[in-house]
Amino acid sequence: MNFPCIKINLNKIADNAKLINGRCNQSGISVVGVTKSILADISIVKILKKSGIKIFGDSRLLNLAKLRSYFGYGQELILLRTPMLTECEDLVEICDTSLQTELETVRLLSKICLRKKLIHNIIPMVETDDKREGIYPGEVMAFFDEIYKNHKNIKIIGLGTNARCLSKRKPTLRSINYLIDLRNKIEGLYGFKIPIISGGNSSLWKYIESEELPKDVNQVRIGEAIFIGNETSNYTIIKGAHNDCFMLEAEIIEVKEKKGETYKAILALGVQDVSCKHIKIQNPFYEIIGQSSDHTVLGLKKQYYSINDKDNLNFTGEDSIGKEQNNKNEALSRKLNVGSIVKFRLDYFGLLSCMTSPFVVKKYI
Repeated sequence: MNFPCIKINLNKIADNAKLINGRCNQSGISVVGVTKSILADISIVKILKKSGIKIFGDSRLLNLAKLRSYFGYGQELILLRTPMLTECEDLVEICDTSLQTELETVRLLSKICLRKKLIHNIIPMVETDDKREGIYPGEVMAFFDEIYKNHKNIKIIGLGTNARCLSKRKPTLRSINYLIDLRNKIEGLYGFKIPIISGGNSSLWKYIESEELPKDVNQVRIGEAIFIGNETSNYTIIKGAHNDCFMLEAEIIEVKEKKGETYKAILALGVQDVSCKHIKIQNPFYEIIGQSSDHTVLGLKKQYYSINDKDNLNFTGEDSIGKEQNNKNEALSRKLNVGSIVKFRLDYFGLLSCMTSPFVVKKYI
């Protein structure tokens, strides 16, 4: 089986990783390469490692277990989502560090670490902009106090925050500075050094690029900027980055021409593979007009067709170059046939779906 497939350009991923990591390193910022959208694909992770990324993070423990199996111990791995209680036993064996928001979870981790004679690092997440996970700012001191006094085998190594994942609010310097203020308050009251300020994700890129990010921020968690080439504050392409590291290809299994109807083509691709909301067709003459679990229906854009009879499809209007195309041979050359391959560009969620789906073949370029 060759289709649907996602073509993975390893050289372009390497270019993006070097660009992002290099710029962050100039500002003293360590990049955590987020692997969830690629299902912790080892071929891609190897490229990230060679490109200078030293830490990897994921929200799925199974992905992190795959990375641990590949790297062995010595590679720093971070769980990026507060673990389920049922994961904690495995978590302390797989990951050096985890992001945490619940004292109940930390208490269980502490018991497990005590029994196994381990130390586990945590980065408490503080709710500032995103309305997703995080401890409310007013509760951070109490959270720290209990861990500091009662759970000696749990080591707080940083404070973190998030933005632009659930909420549409962009990250603000005010919120990041508030995180730094909390860190300074803890250090002042307890004499306890917290070395890491994990300031956010790909939505921070504009601040990093413009050197506006506070110097105290020394870690960011980056996935989309590397794989899609986007900063996620305004969802614009990062200057110098590739936005086509991953391309989806699907095969036509049926075509239809009916008098009075748009020319249609049906792909062997459906919601079970990837939602059409997260892919963009690269053929300028066609658009996605519908999708079911196993089929995606394409239609010729209205400005390019008029049907005079059931056997002849004539194009009208202008193509992307701006030249009128009324020639029948030209029209026929643009028609999709059974067996034709159609290409799509992916957004971040489209990438995540395709890399997760067992029905989408992975091909490395």
